[in-house]
Amino acid sequence: MNVASLWQQGETYAKQGQWAAALKAYDGVLERDPKHVMAMLRASRMALSLGRYRDAREYAVRALAARPQGDEPVLNLARALRLFNEPALLMECIEHSRWQERRSAQWLTEMAMLISTSGENDLAMQLLDVAVQRDPKHPPTRYFRGVVRMFFGQMDEAEQELEQCIALLPTYAQAHWVLSRLRKQTPENNHVARMKALIPRVPAGSESRVYLAYAVHNEAHDLGDFDESWQALEHACRTKRQLTPHDRLDARRMFEGLAKTCDADFVAAGQAHADAPAPYRPVFVVGMHRSGSTLLEQLLGGHPDVTDGGETYSFTSQMRYFADHRNKGVVDAELVKRAPNVDYAALGQRFLEHTARRARGRAVLTEKLPSNFLNLGFIARALPHARILHMVRDPVDTCFSNLRTMFSDVNTFSYDQRELAEWYGQYRGLMAHWHAVMPGRILDVHYDELVADPEAVMRGVLEFCGLPWNESATTLDRAGAVATASSPQMRGGIIKNRKAAWAPYADKLGPLLEGLAPWREPQDTIQNPGP
Repeated sequence: MNVASLWQQGETYAKQGQWAAALKAYDGVLERDPKHVMAMLRASRMALSLGRYRDAREYAVRALAARPQGDEPVLNLARALRLFNEPALLMECIEHSRWQERRSAQWLTEMAMLISTSGENDLAMQLLDVAVQRDPKHPPTRYFRGVVRMFFGQMDEAEQELEQCIALLPTYAQAHWVLSRLRKQTPENNHVARMKALIPRVPAGSESRVYLAYAVHNEAHDLGDFDESWQALEHACRTKRQLTPHDRLDARRMFEGLAKTCDADFVAAGQAHADAPAPYRPVFVVGMHRSGSTLLEQLLGGHPDVTDGGETYSFTSQMRYFADHRNKGVVDAELVKRAPNVDYAALGQRFLEHTARRARGRAVLTEKLPSNFLNLGFIARALPHARILHMVRDPVDTCFSNLRTMFSDVNTFSYDQRELAEWYGQYRGLMAHWHAVMPGRILDVHYDELVADPEAVMRGVLEFCGLPWNESATTLDRAGAVATASSPQMRGGIIKNRKAAWAPYADKLGPLLEGLAPWREPQDTIQNPGP
């Protein structure tokens, strides 16, 4: 059978969900044409569907070695490398793509989005500059230029870009959502009426309707119209939960499996390779989302010996590689089941090799993915020299902030009050377990204490991380992109004396408050166990 026939056969099988048959057909294409990049990328997708993570990644690496040039294969390759969380390989792909010569604003914009997720926002803006030259009226280009401007703290410029996007395509819901977060809205200057008029034009039950509802909630909240704000939030959460339901059973099995698998003996086994040389010391900042982890990382990143790495799935991608399983989210029950068979010494070494470039020669690199709290047993085993900072914030403040945040396709627990409270209890139980099985490895950093007295708290944090005191780790006065949900709050200094955002909705939050009741005791003072 010739290449064209095998390709068509693979495409047919893939559409039918016959992954093994499709993979066989694509392998047949590659036997006859070893440089057929699209066959490699299709084979990668089929292998992933079959649960063969390492094979899937290898097909993508082969595609990179073939140096594709066409718009479609290069873009598909970049998507695959992003999927496997391979930032260095993604940059290699970009470097050989001749992006300066590309004509499509759509292509350039999506590539910029992929690059941005790897933390390369300066380069992303360069691609967006070319994209806007190619087509100044391409709404996604204007939208993402606004997003990157926001990451850099250029709020006025971000607002201009987002308004241009909305002028070109009024129903571009994500632009309204980002715009609602740039600044505090006022009665004289807000967009509530404009957004409410657009709602009938956005399909019910769609992701766009969710973004628009969250945007209305944000602005109505700023205006003190709490009835309007709650109605919009309730609609947003209900719709988002239907689009991305939470698997409570898998979560329960995962939490139980983690506590059972990662006992004190499991963690202690990592000390066997504690003396292995390392290019830098990783510092993991964990906790619930919206607990203040971005603030802590930004303060740490002010230290001259620290590179702030942002939110990445770098450790999870290594767990996926060694367990040969693409799990849902950061960890799932199946990954935990495979965890005892992982070579953690090799995993730790591969993690350090794959992330060393991001450290830029400094002594410390932070990894600020809050949900890495799920990985702490594996982190302690694979990286015995790592430091772990656990951000702790008032339970209701934390959970309400989760409830009112739009999290793309993660944190599926955060759109229902009962599921959110249940997850919070599971998180607290697991953190208690980690403290018990690895005493002294985790430093609890309390948000309220950090904002009240940054110097005192950061002295303890730096000592724990093995870093000398430097007052630059107490302010936010530095340039750089902040690509998290807290980006707008990282400009203008540390915000003190915040009012409880949930208070105006207390009568609507019965299920959440009831579920969090066991955890609402006053927090202990900061623990400082030493390294």
